[in-house]
Amino acid sequence: MRNALDLLFPGGRLVAEWMTGTILTVLALASNPDGETVNDDLTGPLDRWPFEPDRLVARIIELEGDRRLLQIRVELGILQMELRGRPDGGKDRLSSVEAMVLKEPEFKIDGPLAAELRSEAVQVHQRYVALLGLECFDLVVEDTSRNLRMFDLCRDRGCDADDRTVLEQFRPQVLATRARAASLIAIGNRQTSVARDIIDAAVNDIRAAYPDGAPEPPEIPMLEGMRDVLRLQLPMSQRHDLEQRLLGALASENYELAAILRDELRQL
Repeated sequence: MRNALDLLFPGGRLVAEWMTGTILTVLALASNPDGETVNDDLTGPLDRWPFEPDRLVARIIELEGDRRLLQIRVELGILQMELRGRPDGGKDRLSSVEAMVLKEPEFKIDGPLAAELRSEAVQVHQRYVALLGLECFDLVVEDTSRNLRMFDLCRDRGCDADDRTVLEQFRPQVLATRARAASLIAIGNRQTSVARDIIDAAVNDIRAAYPDGAPEPPEIPMLEGMRDVLRLQLPMSQRHDLEQRLLGALASENYELAAILRDELRQL
């Protein structure tokens, strides 16, 4: 298997472009276009929101006009992403390609465009990993579905054989993440049977996408373990507290704890 950066950015082009980028010197007190002086030093915001190396640190901030942004605290600063569309707020390449396909049914994706789509998908992946930690499961479903649409476009319309196949190794992970988020939404709505159906459908989709005779990916036993935990049905009046703990264990992929909680529920 090739290096992950080579898979996403053939030839290391993105790295080379970054290394040759223009470096600017900015004064600590800069000026806005209207002439007003502002302080661009980020020490205060970083001190108020410290980095924690042992866990994902993320939050959603509310702005005027009902606009919301995702922020992720990393060791060297803060990443900020739009919650919908392209995370960096740039031109949405996937949407533009989907519009072009509607306009030209025979549209093909060349190498440079495929690389742009993969770059955008990396941003979306980083966003939905953070959203999963924040338990924003509806947004996780949106983002994973978005990346799967991009996988399909490259597979079906890529000009180059590598562009058609390189993303398929990630399909099980994205399908499993989407199923996990969607099933947790159903569990939160007390729709256990719906959650099981979602998981079963994802397992079938992963198996259908995998070559005959290939070893099953680890996402299948993970999903099947989650489904088995959901088989238990108990009276509403006795299970609420344990169900909430079970939901938390499933959300954090702590299936050992989930199994223990399941056994406790059986003894009620």
